[in-house]
Amino acid sequence: MRTSGRRIVFLVGLQGVAWVLQAGTIIQQEEREPGTSKVKAQATISIDAGKLRMEQEKPGEGKSVMIFDQSKQVVWMIEPAKNSYMELTAAQVQQMGGQMQEAMKQMEAELAQMPPEQRKMVEQMMKQRMPAPKAEKEVTVREKGQGEKVGPYTCIHYEVLTGGQLTREVWTAPMDQTHLGGAEFKTFQALGEFMGKLAGQSPKGVWELSGMNQMQGFPVRVLEYDGPRATSEWVLVKAEQRSLEASLFTLPAGLKKSSMDGMSRE
Repeated sequence: MRTSGRRIVFLVGLQGVAWVLQAGTIIQQEEREPGTSKVKAQATISIDAGKLRMEQEKPGEGKSVMIFDQSKQVVWMIEPAKNSYMELTAAQVQQMGGQMQEAMKQMEAELAQMPPEQRKMVEQMMKQRMPAPKAEKEVTVREKGQGEKVGPYTCIHYEVLTGGQLTREVWTAPMDQTHLGGAEFKTFQALGEFMGKLAGQSPKGVWELSGMNQMQGFPVRVLEYDGPRATSEWVLVKAEQRSLEASLFTLPAGLKKSSMDGMSRE
């Protein structure tokens, strides 16, 4: 998932270009095969209060970019190789949720008209094709220990259980160790809330934040589980404060706008 940010005063002789730069934090992460150094993906997150940019690259799949602007309540998902982008606004998220609810009501009404045996068969098929999302199951966060070291970070170790089953282990470090200010961390929370409105209506992805509000600090290591086996490991490689260009958080000119369906089919 995943699924980063900071604040710094940047003065030294830059009066002439200060309008182009803003304070922020850069976070570099890697997804690895659990227990190995084999890199499956690399992600760079640039964050300033209210704005976030994530660039992710997987070997053989190229680069993808996501930009979140909290004040505009918009997410842009960019595919540089295709020179295209998808826009997702808060209004669209709300509309998608309403459409899904309406579709479910219509489906329930149609099921109610079916003979019991036929209805049971259709419900079983739906259950197999549309498994219940994790958001519908109870999420429990348990603290496993404090003072554990992950690289240079001193961490709190958590377990996340979904429906009683271990789905994630998280090691978090204090904000000052990862150069995250309160305003920047709230940007992460705002993105989680934005995407969370789709919970139960779309598959979970990198930005799933189930249980994060019950943890202290910022994740520097995350193990994802599928059953008893760890399938993915995300590690914070580097976090630093840096002056950021405002253009990082704006949609580049000249891109072709695609619909969600269009991008998913391409």
